[in-house]
Amino acid sequence: MAPGVLRPLAIFCTQSQSQRYIRSVRNLGDAWRILSEKHDERTDSDTTFIGTAFDFNLEVKNHPDETISTTFEIPSLETTTDKQPISAESQQHYRIFADYGTDFLWRNTNDPDYSEDNTYVEAEEALSDLPPAVFQHYDAWVDTYTSNFKTRCDIPGDYSAHVFVDATDEVSWNIAGYLLAWRIAMAPHIGSVEYSAGNEKYLLRSGEGTEGGALMEKFLNDQATLLAKRESAE
Repeated sequence: MAPGVLRPLAIFCTQSQSQRYIRSVRNLGDAWRILSEKHDERTDSDTTFIGTAFDFNLEVKNHPDETISTTFEIPSLETTTDKQPISAESQQHYRIFADYGTDFLWRNTNDPDYSEDNTYVEAEEALSDLPPAVFQHYDAWVDTYTSNFKTRCDIPGDYSAHVFVDATDEVSWNIAGYLLAWRIAMAPHIGSVEYSAGNEKYLLRSGEGTEGGALMEKFLNDQATLLAKRESAE
């Protein structure tokens, strides 16, 4: 099992619902049971690599002081030749939070097109400038929650029930959304994405993925806490 803070990532990579989002995994404990690992000279035994199917790669490095640092890679941006600068004033700012019957995507208050009567955004429209795989996997991610909510809460009329059957399903879904939110935030025309998981909010900004991993570490610790709470109650 991956040590400490990486346990939620290891669970994400071994859950069946997560396989559609993942292309490759290296150095993540039990993840090898499902996904074959190929040697890559860029990685070492202290570096975990997750390559997603939506144009986003994550490296997490463990340091001797038990902190982590992260590196995000966007393959399509590394190969593009059209890198026109975008002014900060025109960048878009979104919020992502689960709300049954919607696409979970909203304009944040600092978005240039925000107004009190113009907050909701259709995901297909908002993500149209990103590679098609981003919207396809985002849409599947929304559908997973919607299907669970309908089956477990809406149809029986029990809105206090957990949307997901167990903690591992919930954490896996949260992590998939977090990685998708980072991919969206890394687009040149996006200024920030505020991603909500449970009661916690995480403000993701392009350029912060390589600064010590503090936000990633907080998110993973929050998911580890969620696992512990739900596992103790189940």
